[in-house]
Amino acid sequence: MSSRSGADVPGAADQGPGARRAHDPVGRRVLHASSGIVGPVAAALGARAAPAFAVLVAVAGIAEGARLRWPRARRALDRVGGSWFRPSETSGFSGATMLALGYAVTWWLFAGPAAERAIVVAALADPVAATVGTRFGGGRRKSWAGSAACAATAALVLWLSGSRPLVALGAGMVAAAAERAPWRGVDNVTVPVCVGAALWWVA
Repeated sequence: MSSRSGADVPGAADQGPGARRAHDPVGRRVLHASSGIVGPVAAALGARAAPAFAVLVAVAGIAEGARLRWPRARRALDRVGGSWFRPSETSGFSGATMLALGYAVTWWLFAGPAAERAIVVAALADPVAATVGTRFGGGRRKSWAGSAACAATAALVLWLSGSRPLVALGAGMVAAAAERAPWRGVDNVTVPVCVGAALWWVA
């Protein structure tokens, strides 16, 4: 569900098996942002969060494999949320699966406040970066306007959640650098993991 700091232009509907509705970037960003609830929920679960993330990744992986392998499964998933998939995700891993993996790895590595905050940052900073980048990024997939919005959003989230101002600012810059990963969807893993690592390191 990775949103981009550059233009996120709606693509044409998939014309192959399991054809889906036209891509809806706004709905995708709203869903991405709402996934931030995973952080507080994991914190509330405590020790039970680690196996819960394992289940989440397993379910996402099974659904992804079925979507890519069997047209009937693809059509079923497209009926539920086809407009949230990019056309490029027809034959590759979706942003949602990468995001689930990113959240899980972050929690497994940095369980606690650092992971919780990093998950919330990844959920909110990326959609803001995509929105600003689309409006002011000049059509580039990764724009400096989007990166600045990512850094500012991450820093604000961290500051409001109790991080010291300099820590929030530094981790925000880390988030912006991680968001610029050149491979599509990988920022859903790099952002939470890198921000979690930064917060863990200064704790």
